[in-house]
Amino acid sequence: MAYPKSVWFIICTEFCERFSYYGLRTVLVLYLTSILQYDEDESTIIYHMAVFMAYFSPLFGAILSDSFLGKFKTIVYLSLIYAVGNLVITGSSLAASFSLNNQRYLALLGLVLIAIGTGGIKPCVSSFGGDQFDLPAQEVYLQKFFSIFYFSINAGSLISTSVTPELRKGVQCFGQTSCFPLAFGVPAVLMLVAIFIFISGKRLYKIKKPESNVIVTSFSCIYHAIKRRLSHVSSNTKKVHWLNYADDKFSEKEISDIRSALDVIYLFIPFPFFWALFDQQGSRWTLQATLMNGRIDFLNWTMKPDQMQVMNPLLVLLFIPFFETAVYPILAKIGIKKPLQKIALGGFLAALAFVLSAVVQTKIIGESIQIPAGEGQLRIYNGFDCNITINSTNLPVHKLNSLETLELIYKPASNENSFPIVFIADPSCSPNLSTLNLTSSVSIVEGKATSYFLTRAKDKLELKRIGHVDDLAKPKNGNPILRILNSDDLSNKTLILKEKESKNTAIKINIKSLITNTVPIGKYKAFLDNEFLSDLNFSPASVNTLVLQRSSEHIDSNFIVLEKGNFIHIAWQLPQIIVMTAAEIMFSITTLEFAFTQAPTSMKSLLAAVNLLTVAFGNLIVVIVSEVRFFENQAYEYLLFAGLMVLDMIIFILMSFTYKYKNLNDPVSIPHNEQNKQN
Repeated sequence: MAYPKSVWFIICTEFCERFSYYGLRTVLVLYLTSILQYDEDESTIIYHMAVFMAYFSPLFGAILSDSFLGKFKTIVYLSLIYAVGNLVITGSSLAASFSLNNQRYLALLGLVLIAIGTGGIKPCVSSFGGDQFDLPAQEVYLQKFFSIFYFSINAGSLISTSVTPELRKGVQCFGQTSCFPLAFGVPAVLMLVAIFIFISGKRLYKIKKPESNVIVTSFSCIYHAIKRRLSHVSSNTKKVHWLNYADDKFSEKEISDIRSALDVIYLFIPFPFFWALFDQQGSRWTLQATLMNGRIDFLNWTMKPDQMQVMNPLLVLLFIPFFETAVYPILAKIGIKKPLQKIALGGFLAALAFVLSAVVQTKIIGESIQIPAGEGQLRIYNGFDCNITINSTNLPVHKLNSLETLELIYKPASNENSFPIVFIADPSCSPNLSTLNLTSSVSIVEGKATSYFLTRAKDKLELKRIGHVDDLAKPKNGNPILRILNSDDLSNKTLILKEKESKNTAIKINIKSLITNTVPIGKYKAFLDNEFLSDLNFSPASVNTLVLQRSSEHIDSNFIVLEKGNFIHIAWQLPQIIVMTAAEIMFSITTLEFAFTQAPTSMKSLLAAVNLLTVAFGNLIVVIVSEVRFFENQAYEYLLFAGLMVLDMIIFILMSFTYKYKNLNDPVSIPHNEQNKQN
């Protein structure tokens, strides 16, 4: 029999849809932070909620397909919703004239529509392709189809994660230093192409009418059994298994199949923790990559932070044959050959990957200034356009030039020690001052840094304390911090930071003294309104102060780096990505194989739906942890996830001791890697 031509339409459709999905997902977290101005915790929450919905909705898509519309209509109708979602989020990136809130609402609406759309594709498209074959006559063709289908999934993912970041950053449009409309627009076009290709093959498809849905049947049986069991609490009648209480409405085979499926689902309970770690490659790890140097000199090319995600599908294609021919035979020699053993080892590898990511984060952040026990630090910024002499009975005499900073270590007599200081302005550069002297009290707190800003207030000197203590600290996410110190006569000005490699405005900051701002790493030219100030270089995890003062004819500035980070190469992420990909091969693919071989024939769709739900709930875990915000240092959060993963796998091992493998001989077996990137 000839190979069904219809499946090529399905394979091309899947390639375009996966390109669309992974293209959008690759740049999403950077869009949320840089354009929609969510902070990194909020962006992580939105990203993982979008993934959660995308993996929760297939449960309803499967019910809609099997019980009402059938696979073809479900794919078409929900793909149209999917495409509308793509167009809406592309529109949000174009809507620069909208208020920020309206732009955010539009983007969130687009994400919801895309999540609904994926619910019609994930549970239907591969099985719809299987429907095109006559079995058992074309069983060999069917297995070849799933291999090609899996290749198209990974090819779409691989190409989109490579190309979309280039569209985002390699092109500049609409006055921005990036082009998200193009990065979202190309995946949107690919989704429209996917729909066109899929509909074009209609005359060749074998379209089966919807039948009763096994998911609905399973939930109905479980609900009915629990209801009858509770009503028989006081009865002496006892069943062998609680599901047998549904025997008045469901057949013995249905009950037996559901029992077998529940045995497997029970072992799925720890699985969400793996996906909580795995899916952070597109959120936390991408944000980590934004703090790293992607320059590859011998190629004269800079790797974008979101392009690191391309390593995963690439390594998956390389690792699958390597694991089958080398790794698994070696593991078998040391007794690790059963699926549940491989799954547990994959979980431990995921934990190791997050330990490595914590090491990288620590290296990026670098060391912070430590104030010795029993001492305090005093900082005085001279924001005045004259040289200053500092006198105090508690301190040596200091000469402080204009725009300079004085940093002193002092041993306070108590937890907080206050004493007076006299500031004397150089008379040669202060003809307009009513007095050349200022006497003011300063405080030094043990173990802390206290900072003061000396500035002009009309015709006299003024000393401003910067908060109770100078609590500028390296942020959790590793982004640079900029604090601006300026006199009141500059408070109506705007600081403009322009990237050196771009003519477009990158950042505008309304000047307000003592306010801190988070800024992206990079080299900038700084302007105050239209007046050039100086070149500024913001390194990762750095704490910076910009002191501004107006002299007689122009504005002077001084850029001070208080805390430094490390601009390490993006290749430092490769070990954690390699280990996580190895974890994926052992965990994800083995899980699919285990679920498929251990589930009764009638329950395979139920197990596939539950497997998708573990991905959804894994992303929900990330949302909860990000919302709680346990730690100020992102490295500690990585270690928390690693520790939870280890504990989770220990529980999984204990749960798996009682499981007895079933030998279920199905006429057709889907290759174990078929759903990997579809998931």
